Amino acid sequence: MLQSSILPKLLAKEDITIRHGNYHTAWFDVKNRVLGLPNWKDMGKDVYDLLCGHEVGHALFTPESGWHDSPEKLKGAPRSYLNVIEDARIERDIRSTYPGLTGPMQRGYKELLKREFFGDIYNLDWDEVKLIDKINLKTKLGSLLDVPFNSEEKVFLDRAYANQTWDEVVQLAKDILIYTQENQDELLQPQEIPQVVQDLLDQIEEKEQDQEDQGPQQGHDDYPADQEEDSEEGSDESSSSTDETESSSQEDVESSDSSEDAEQGEPTLEELKEELQRISSQPEHQPDADVSETDEAFRSKEETLIDKGEDGEGYTVINELRPFHIKNAVIDYKDLKKKRDEKASRLEINVDPTDAEFKQYVKETKRSVNFAVKEFEQRKAAFRYTRATTAKTGRLDVGKLWAYKTSEDIFAQVTTLADAKSHGMIMLVDFSGSMSSSMPYVMDQLLHMVHFCKAINIPFDVYGFTTNNTAFSYERDGFIQQIQDGDMDMQNLSMPLICSSSLKKKDFNDSIHHMYLRMKDNYWGDSCPLAREEEYGSTPLNQAIIVSHHLIKEFVAKHGIEKMNFVTFTDGDANGMYSTQDEKLRDKKISLGRYGKRIAIINKKKVELDSYAPTDSLLENMAKSLKVKTMGFFMADDAYHFRNRISRLSHYCETDGYDSEFRKECTKEYTKNKCVHRANAFGYDNYYLLKGGKTLSAQNEEFDEKVTEDMSDAQIRTAFKKFSKGKKTNKVLMTSIGQAVA
Repeated sequence: MLQSSILPKLLAKEDITIRHGNYHTAWFDVKNRVLGLPNWKDMGKDVYDLLCGHEVGHALFTPESGWHDSPEKLKGAPRSYLNVIEDARIERDIRSTYPGLTGPMQRGYKELLKREFFGDIYNLDWDEVKLIDKINLKTKLGSLLDVPFNSEEKVFLDRAYANQTWDEVVQLAKDILIYTQENQDELLQPQEIPQVVQDLLDQIEEKEQDQEDQGPQQGHDDYPADQEEDSEEGSDESSSSTDETESSSQEDVESSDSSEDAEQGEPTLEELKEELQRISSQPEHQPDADVSETDEAFRSKEETLIDKGEDGEGYTVINELRPFHIKNAVIDYKDLKKKRDEKASRLEINVDPTDAEFKQYVKETKRSVNFAVKEFEQRKAAFRYTRATTAKTGRLDVGKLWAYKTSEDIFAQVTTLADAKSHGMIMLVDFSGSMSSSMPYVMDQLLHMVHFCKAINIPFDVYGFTTNNTAFSYERDGFIQQIQDGDMDMQNLSMPLICSSSLKKKDFNDSIHHMYLRMKDNYWGDSCPLAREEEYGSTPLNQAIIVSHHLIKEFVAKHGIEKMNFVTFTDGDANGMYSTQDEKLRDKKISLGRYGKRIAIINKKKVELDSYAPTDSLLENMAKSLKVKTMGFFMADDAYHFRNRISRLSHYCETDGYDSEFRKECTKEYTKNKCVHRANAFGYDNYYLLKGGKTLSAQNEEFDEKVTEDMSDAQIRTAFKKFSKGKKTNKVLMTSIGQAVA
């Protein structure tokens, strides 16, 4: 169940910080105004409103020293007693402030009562129930449970309802403890010694036992037998001398032990006793005089509200991205262009977007995308005609007047075609180091996609993604202060906008020219100036997909898109996903295994991530929640990389990874079409597997460029076959893309 961040903020009347996490209970940091909410199960709106209302009650009315997680202890006022009395006060005040919470809180407690959050209260012997527990049940459950009070106890209950200040809460807790000690002493819980104190007691006992085992160095057992038969006259003197000797011997033993401990670096017996006295004098290490059993039962049951999944392992929650994450991750084209120009000026690189070779390339590219454009327009027309409506106009059709005696259908008709849905596309390009060898072919394919979008007039944005963004550096001033517990590790995510249909004509031409230069000069940038934010790094694909969730929402709203497409160009698996962990909150968290499950909060909804394939989960969520069609282009570096991905694809398609038939099928498809296409693979609606190389290029030379005057007829036939095969390969891939987009 995803907790809304709005309700607690509205109730608290301030912009408190909301943190979701794998906490074992809800908590509130009164000093820093932070509310921590666990990953609760879907337990119903009333229970959620109850828990939120209760926590906000503490936020509004409880001082820092009164919070039940505070280590501070007050002499004579057990912590659980204070919890019960303070809960009664803040719940009364929050219901008084927000009368609309009265019903949900009462119904929420009714549900928790059924789940035995207060223990098995229906079989209680009320004579065996302490006063503090009676007050806890009555103030929380109200009319849901008939709790008996005698005249003396009724006074304490009335005070619990009437408390106005924290000081009154403390005094009442002390008075209830005194009453219990005087009237119900047999029900008091035995005091539990704090662990740190118990550890010191154990060390002291061990030291004393060691000394007893060593025994005295001298004593009467060592005397000769004739000395034991001395007369009584010398007994007093002998006794005195013996006592002095034993005392001296004991001091020698202790001195010897202390010397040995000091040599070994261990505390001496005297030092341990001094530490015990110091620790025991501190309030937080003093045992409570008693506990409220119903309060303890409730807190122990709170963890059952946490959503731990079927295996009970629990989840690590990754927070929703905040505006500063997205703002820092996305690099606007204007800023990117400025940094490119500065780099070009510094390295004295001449960038000429008007060179003839580039113009010829654009001309060929536009011609190549016609296959995809044709397929797209055909499907678009089919969509309109299948939803066409026909209606009579009310005017006579003169061509049908002759049939007026046999038919009433002599009126002219008009056919109205359905409006075609508006399309849009966002593309992500992997700028990881391993893409350097494939980058010429990736950029070639990407430029074809850009011109395809231009040809059919659909809006698009193209982003790169890499890990060269100093905005997420922990060394940057003020960055650490912005990080919260549970925030996603952005891994220095950089998403430069490298091309867009929204760019002005000059900027658009500059952007595609830069892509062309990167296609020609794929790595060192000798002729292609790269900004730091678009240089090669690693593969933060998961982080980029999560940011893209937000970019798509903005894009759809801006352009009024009805059919959105999301495309990635990458050559490998994504980096891992991690969240920051605040060590100060360790005691509030559920212990999770190293490979525990994760939940990402995206657009205020929970997305459970597959432990081994979080990318699949993110893509499937994007398609479902945003109604997006996803396409993935995987660029294999070489034959080995290609075969390895075929094996992964085989496993994903639930066949044996070494299934020879599946491999043969893929090899045959690749030989024919120069790509392997599978629907619904690796989280994508359409997945394309390609090899980096000439076969990936969507360009086609003209046939007359392949023929020379000295070629024989046989050579011309061979050249024509190769040309036709290339045209067919290009047609298959671009046609498939046109179908997928439409």
